[in-house]
Amino acid sequence: MKLALGTVQFGLKYGISNNKGVPTDSDLKAIFHTSIANNICTFDTAIAYGNAEERISNFLPFHADIISKFPKTDSKSELETIILNSISRLKRDNLYGFMAHNGDFLIENPQLWEVLVKLKQENKIQKIGYSLYTTEQLEHLLTLKLIPDIIQIPFSLLDQKFGPYFKDLKSKGVEIHCRSVFLQGLYFLDLNALPEKIVPLKNELFQLRQIAKKYEINMNDLALNFAYTNSYIDKVVIGVENAIQLEENILSIQNWKSNDFIFEEINAIQVMHKELLNPVNW
Repeated sequence: MKLALGTVQFGLKYGISNNKGVPTDSDLKAIFHTSIANNICTFDTAIAYGNAEERISNFLPFHADIISKFPKTDSKSELETIILNSISRLKRDNLYGFMAHNGDFLIENPQLWEVLVKLKQENKIQKIGYSLYTTEQLEHLLTLKLIPDIIQIPFSLLDQKFGPYFKDLKSKGVEIHCRSVFLQGLYFLDLNALPEKIVPLKNELFQLRQIAKKYEINMNDLALNFAYTNSYIDKVVIGVENAIQLEENILSIQNWKSNDFIFEEINAIQVMHKELLNPVNW
């Protein structure tokens, strides 16, 4: 199962289309039950996700692969404390992965990488790496010889900027996780009621709707399977608000019928305002 469960929604109200707020403990219990029943064993969290680490620690299965991310810090000793505290909050002896929440943290302070290496050697972390927002970050970090075991990048129907790097990353043994396959819910918004800042993307979003309509596929299925079927991607991180949403995404993957023509048409869409594919610019 290439699906990984993102947990930002469990600690913060997150996403441009989220109108339900943070799930209850009852919701979380059902979500994790559904995850375990469907062999989803990778869970992505972060210190910056409010109290998500504490909340999920009560529901994680013993065999879970947990990945967390650290916030900006300038001190190696502080970073080690931050990471060890995170592991403690998650009620684990070690984690599958730990990443810089933003590659810039390591670009500005490359010596922080030494802390990750140290904790990996001490078996506190199995895999180390970073979460990225731009291809420039990736190029800079590779130039610094900070070769990750694992990275997380945005990848979706309109945002494929990291695609040209996939082959080289795999040759280096890098595990690739992608996020934002639904672009925080942007692909589902009413095109006639888009937030003002996103209106310049209306034409591209309309083209996606036309492709989905042509092939009689709903947008959720199209967006999820576009990433899921990419052979270079190891995990697709998605967030859900309840177990029903998770079940729907699992069924979407199970029922998907491959069609290269759809993806060719999607790849032909020219995005004019690529900066708007980064939610930070909303």
